[in-house]
Formats: sequence, C-alpha cells, structure tokens
Amino acid sequence: MKKIFLLFSWFCLLQLVLSCKKTLSDEEIKEHFWKCGETCGLADVLQFDQNTILKNDTIFFKGVPYGKIVKRTNSLTEDTKIAIINLKNPAIKDTCIFHAK
Repeated sequence: MKKIFLLFSWFCLLQLVLSCKKTLSDEEIKEHFWKCGETCGLADVLQFDQNTILKNDTIFFKGVPYGKIVKRTNSLTEDTKIAIINLKNPAIKDTCIFHAK
C-alpha cells in the first residue's frame, strides 16, 4: 500500500511540474530574438529595438500598430513562444507563433 501511495504521489508531482507554465513579462519578451514558426503575414524575425516597441500587448513598428500579443508561454516542456495577431493587415485572421531564440 505504501508503494502505491508513493508511486501515486510521484505521478501527481510530475504532472504538476509538467503543467506549470509561466507567462512572460514585457521585459522578458524584449530580451529575446523571435523567429516565426507559423506565419500570418508578419515578418519572419522579430527583434525589439528603437523601431519596434512593445506597449501593453501591442507591438508598434515605427510608431504604427503592427501586431498584438494574445498569448505568452514559457514552460518546462515547451520552448518559449508568443502568439501574435496581425494588425498590419486586418484581413488576415491567422495567428503567428514566434519562438524565442
């Protein structure tokens, strides 16, 4: 009985660790170089500098709204990524997935 309890406890702890996801702050996003994994009409590479600014969840390129971050993911089982919708061309409804590099 004790072995079953220990095995069950270990399994629950493992599930808890694997399911932990942390959201990324704006500063953490700005520190990374982002490569597009699933395109939606935005650039293949995204880097925050003097031309690309992040305010709240909106990305501005040269002062013009470029995209909106809808999901920020940082977990132990997946790579760090952000999901962005295209504000440059509102006709495109797909979501871009960018991976941190």
